Amino acid sequence: MFAKLFETKIGQILVKLDDGEDAPEVRYFFEPPGLGVCSVALQFADDSDGEAWDKAEHAFDKTDEGVAIAMVENVITRLPSVPVAEA
Repeated sequence: MFAKLFETKIGQILVKLDDGEDAPEVRYFFEPPGLGVCSVALQFADDSDGEAWDKAEHAFDKTDEGVAIAMVENVITRLPSVPVAEA
């Protein structure tokens, strides 16, 4: 498995295990009100043991709906307020 999709109280959250630009990563995609699709990632650099992929896979495996919501809520609370366009 390389992706998980959660339908949550704050909308859909897609979590993806991927090869990022610099290192393996677990990336969270979400769409806050007033913004387009946003993402935040945990990147895992190789250490002396060269186990970056093992660490990324472990983090991905441990990501359940609660972890995904906590991660996204943490980011959303730090975003500047965005005015919502009137219809």
